[in-house]
Amino acid sequence: MCETRTLAQTGLAHISQCQHCKMIFLWHANLLLSFTPEDLLQFRTTLLQRKFDDYALPFPDAADRVIMHSPCHDISFTFTKAEWADMLAAVEEALLMQQVYALI
Repeated sequence: MCETRTLAQTGLAHISQCQHCKMIFLWHANLLLSFTPEDLLQFRTTLLQRKFDDYALPFPDAADRVIMHSPCHDISFTFTKAEWADMLAAVEEALLMQQVYALI
């Protein structure tokens, strides 16, 4: 089991990193994603390239959501506008905290 430290927590998004193997874990509600540091940068780039209002679609629960495809073609993630903002804020904060911990 990894010994993690929290890098960011915003809304339902919680990001931590193993102090030894450097893997990054992103929890969002019932979803857990694992990233290398380079993968997290790519994930951030993907988030920044999409503007919520340009990609949002109405869902059966009457909420507008953005669909984000995963590397597994059978699995896609959906985010409301608030969840999208929380995810982006958490990723930005996590990347900043990685830099802070690297300086310590």
